[in-house]
Amino acid sequence: MVNPPRPTPVPSAEASASSPGEALVLLRQIASNIEAMLWSWDPRDGRITYTNPAFEAFWGMSADTLADTPWQWLEQVDPVDRARVRELQTSPLKRSEEYKVNRPQGGVARLSQRALPMHSPSGQLLRVIHLATNITWQMDTSKQLRVEIGRRNDSEAKYRAVVENVSEGILVTAAGRILYANPKALELTSLDEETAKSRPFIEFIHPDDREKVLNNHLKRLRGERVENHYQFRVQHSQSITRWLEISAVMFEWEGARATLNFLTDVTLKRQAEEDMRKALAHERELSELKSRFVAVTSHEFRTPLAAILSSVELLDTYGASFPADERRELLDQIKTAVARMNGMVEQVLLTSRLELGKFKFEATPLVVPDWLVQMMAELERGNPQAARVSLTCDGLDAPRTADPQLLRHIMVNLLGNALKYSDPDTPVQLAVRGVGDQVHLRVTDQGIGIPEADLPRLFGSFHRGTNVGNISGTGIGLHIVKECVDLHRGQIEVSSRPGQGTTFTVRLEAPLA
Repeated sequence: MVNPPRPTPVPSAEASASSPGEALVLLRQIASNIEAMLWSWDPRDGRITYTNPAFEAFWGMSADTLADTPWQWLEQVDPVDRARVRELQTSPLKRSEEYKVNRPQGGVARLSQRALPMHSPSGQLLRVIHLATNITWQMDTSKQLRVEIGRRNDSEAKYRAVVENVSEGILVTAAGRILYANPKALELTSLDEETAKSRPFIEFIHPDDREKVLNNHLKRLRGERVENHYQFRVQHSQSITRWLEISAVMFEWEGARATLNFLTDVTLKRQAEEDMRKALAHERELSELKSRFVAVTSHEFRTPLAAILSSVELLDTYGASFPADERRELLDQIKTAVARMNGMVEQVLLTSRLELGKFKFEATPLVVPDWLVQMMAELERGNPQAARVSLTCDGLDAPRTADPQLLRHIMVNLLGNALKYSDPDTPVQLAVRGVGDQVHLRVTDQGIGIPEADLPRLFGSFHRGTNVGNISGTGIGLHIVKECVDLHRGQIEVSSRPGQGTTFTVRLEAPLA
């Protein structure tokens, strides 16, 4: 067998919510504690399925009151903007819009809304999450400032007008330089006034965002249409990055064209959005996991159930006339089918126990060579193909501290897969050796191999290789292996080439007893 020169390391699994209900609770906790309005749109029935407190406070409506009239809130949107907002509500693409809202109690508000669509792996639109921020104060303050600055002549008065009328950070920039920064802007950018005015503004922006900020600025100078509210990062230190949202307008400053920039700290808002995306992605993953479980188990249970049913029917109809050896053969078929189903159920239950943290690492002194002989004998009793396994053991004369139960799950599943996915006339090699405080296990077969595209999800629940064809299996075994390796404070690597075979290498902490 020829293996690639470098095996693919498999990272440890991250902790996450264990059920769709927990993911939804997390999502709603996040949504309830942000200032932005948030709501969820279900494209399947055209309804708003969730609204956070900020949405309900602004619009005076909730998901319950909008159940029968999902577009009622749109009546408050200015007629000029209504078509754009309706299109944004059902958008399958990530995009944003600004629009006016005519308040029932009088007055006009202005919102900046973003659509965050969520898709299934096949591309189906599952839902659209919307985030909206009230930017009315920014627009009103911008107009007041331009009037005030245009009316005053001396620079000091202009600076004072800015400071006295703006509660957020503001910058006045021209020719790529900062002409003025109020204290809040200096705080948000982690600059002092001297530094801010001595270097180009673009230097204070995170390198990955400079091109976006510069392009937007040049478009604004040319009078082209540009997104008025967008976000970028500033690096406070090597470990602290802050997200700012900028809103900019052109105006006259001391007889020259300049840009008035409003800065808002949206770091927590960005974090909330990222947490929501993760919660939604995990909810979708759990939903897909449930679907895969139903599909796999229903398919895998069908074959043994059919064998049991046909054998029982034959015994029921012709049992009295069958010779003893034929009756025994049918009974053996029933036993084999029941054992197969029982094995699948045990694997599912074991997976559940592992994921719920009910499995513990329980180390005990273990004479590894003796344990291997016993384990191989058990494997051969349950699988005649186990005779193909050749075992080598080295450097393990002294007892080791290890968990025999975790070791058994690792070995049985790796060897079972090696035998299942390789021809019955090819060997399977098991090499076990002691290396310092570790025990290294290597299982090598000459089977169908694993396509490279399957490697990233190889240890996921109910995931099976795309090249397994009609070979039976639940896709649980390698997930159990990975969980057991993690519990034993070890690492697992895989190297494989389709059509040539696979090698799994496991390194477990097992010091001398």
